[in-house]
Amino acid sequence: MTKSKLTLEDRNIIGEKLDAIGMHLSEFSYPNLYLFRKTHEYETISTPHGYFVSGVTYDKKRYLMPMTNPEKSGEDCFIEMKELLVSGDWDFVFPIPEEWLECFRDDEFDRTYSSDDSDYLFFTEKFKTYPGKKMHKKKNQLNQFLRNYETLLIPLTEEVLEDALGILDLWQETSSQEMSTSDYNQCKEGLEMRQVLGLTGAMAFADGKPAGFLLGEPLNNDTFTIHFAKADISFKGIYQFLFSRFACDFCPDYEYLNLEQDLGNEGLRKTKISYRPDLIAHKYRIYLKK
Repeated sequence: MTKSKLTLEDRNIIGEKLDAIGMHLSEFSYPNLYLFRKTHEYETISTPHGYFVSGVTYDKKRYLMPMTNPEKSGEDCFIEMKELLVSGDWDFVFPIPEEWLECFRDDEFDRTYSSDDSDYLFFTEKFKTYPGKKMHKKKNQLNQFLRNYETLLIPLTEEVLEDALGILDLWQETSSQEMSTSDYNQCKEGLEMRQVLGLTGAMAFADGKPAGFLLGEPLNNDTFTIHFAKADISFKGIYQFLFSRFACDFCPDYEYLNLEQDLGNEGLRKTKISYRPDLIAHKYRIYLKK
């Protein structure tokens, strides 16, 4: 077994493995892993028959993240994964989607999940127009923004990078989270390394002034994940505009938008639920039975 800290040099091998998996969960993304490498202490684990990412959860538990679909990996790889758990260096395998659960036999494994970890997925079409009574308030906020301002959403290029960084600084200044616990640093690095990491960004302007931005990437052929969404909330309706126009202009062919997890943050949870998620994707922790 070889172990090393996750670096930019791993992006090709991890990217290829994640592309082969085609997972809709937000952790199955090399940019996500790289940007949060310090937060989760990510390392790569290479064994004779397998390849894993090792990480630390927000509640300080160590886990193994498989880089191969267990349904398609060989028996030797699965045996190695169990041996790693037996070693006691890791607490569980994570994040395991519901469709992989049948690979982990009930007589060998226990499973749990926390709603704090679960991703919120939405039909992209919903964000385009905010249809129906349940989305009426969102549509009103979008229409208010469109009435009050001359609007523009353009690709996040080097020419508007400073505008995006200014929005990020403003967001942090008005956030209830300290910089040490917010995703400020990860978002800043993502903005600055967006081309290297293959991220897609969009910058919004209202009456010619920077108003907000989104930064994300495709997870697979039908799901686009938004890693970061930051805005100046003095522009009423800016987030509704960002999501709607981004869905229309930047990812119209994806069935789902993944807005990731809420990490137990009550404000984030209320905001994401207010958009009426179409799918809550749980992430299971798989333990060896004792």
